[in-house]
Amino acid sequence: MKSLDSKIANGVGWVSLSALGNQGFRLVVKLILARILLPEHYGLIGMAVVFTSFVKLISELGMGAALIQRSKRRLSEEYFHTAFWTNLVISLLGFILISTVLAPVAAWFYDEIILIRLVPILAVPIILDSLYLIPKVRLSRELNFKPIAIIELSSVMIAGLVSVVLANLGYGVWSLAFNGIIASALSVILYFLSQRWVPHLVFRWEACKSLFGFGGYVLIEQIFIFFTSNIDYILIGKLIGSAALGVYTLAFILTGTFRKQIMGILNKVLFPAYSSIQHDAQAIKQYYLKVVKTNGIILLPIMTILMVLAEPIIIIGFGEEWRDTIFPLRMLSIGVIIHAISGTSSTVMKSMGKAKLVTNLNIFITLCLSVPAIAIGAYTYGIKGVSLGVVFFKLAGYLIYQQYIFRVIGVSMVTAIAQLVPIGVYCLVGAAITLTLQYLFNMPLIGFGIVGGTIILSSCILYIARYEKGLILQVKKIIHPKKLAYKVNS
Repeated sequence: MKSLDSKIANGVGWVSLSALGNQGFRLVVKLILARILLPEHYGLIGMAVVFTSFVKLISELGMGAALIQRSKRRLSEEYFHTAFWTNLVISLLGFILISTVLAPVAAWFYDEIILIRLVPILAVPIILDSLYLIPKVRLSRELNFKPIAIIELSSVMIAGLVSVVLANLGYGVWSLAFNGIIASALSVILYFLSQRWVPHLVFRWEACKSLFGFGGYVLIEQIFIFFTSNIDYILIGKLIGSAALGVYTLAFILTGTFRKQIMGILNKVLFPAYSSIQHDAQAIKQYYLKVVKTNGIILLPIMTILMVLAEPIIIIGFGEEWRDTIFPLRMLSIGVIIHAISGTSSTVMKSMGKAKLVTNLNIFITLCLSVPAIAIGAYTYGIKGVSLGVVFFKLAGYLIYQQYIFRVIGVSMVTAIAQLVPIGVYCLVGAAITLTLQYLFNMPLIGFGIVGGTIILSSCILYIARYEKGLILQVKKIIHPKKLAYKVNS
């Protein structure tokens, strides 16, 4: 357990550095691009990405997750070679499908002729990403996230800088489209230099079938998660248009960036970690509750700031033309808070071999909750209705998942929520003080934003300093593990 704790701490540290660096830089780039480009440009990318992301998801066939989950004694080198060739062939077929069939369908569905050219460009990374899947999996299995962090951060920074240059040169939506190609191409080169792993002409049907036995359930689960996550984009693009989709996309970027990265950090590290202790439910329970608490401490202050200060953030940061983003930003922030309470529910169950259960749950949530809630919201109240529908299905989905988490590892909803109550109280106090000051003094937007952000962050820092000294120690351990070990031993 101590060795695993150390690996998890080190892994979280490097994945956090990568995620925070990536998303911090991405946000800066998107802030710059939002001042150069128009909502319509973001809307067109949102329309195209729905199609390309789906094919990318299918092309992976859940192979990466299956390789990570498989125990060392049941994994030989031929499994890696088999997974590589399977993934590459499917990716090539997927690109052909996108270019010849899905691009025209997308242009017809959204009535945007530019998508015929835009969709294939956005699909190029599907092929490139397949080339570094195995090196990344091998590093993840070893919980060696330092090279991954360096590679991802480097590729994102260079691609972002190129996108800004292209936007300034007047390339419009294409400055966003080429970003993914540049990042993926750099990743291929850097992963090869890091691992020096070269695929052999080896393919074993038995290995493919064995990996797909687990990966198939993961794939089906991811497909339904995909539709759950993108049904809002599909309906807004179809029913309301590219400008409205661009506005909604910005709200989703600002909230989803933090949620996806925090959850992504934990899932990248904890899936292989959970898998290594998959028969010890008590140990998994302890880690799960730590994750819920960590989610709350990181996400609640950020989402509180986005909810309370949505107007100054949007108007000052992006401009008056993005005003319609304010309401969706507030609602999606509530959705992220619900996500924070859920911890890593699906990751826990998959690591314990319950991929089929997770798949069935996601099918039900997608078909019976997500699609109806968002469709009704879109038809009745437009973007605002979609935002409310997202909050509804996330809350309902959490309540369903929580029942199974209780059965699997014995964590009740009350126990999970209790992890977030202390930090939640401090966030509410900070928000109440901020809104009261704004009501009394009617500060200008920039003053409201600065004062409000300072108060909310200060209240949360006060909580961490007083009650979460263990978390501070853990952060120090991540930053200076050797120095801390020396002090303890001394």
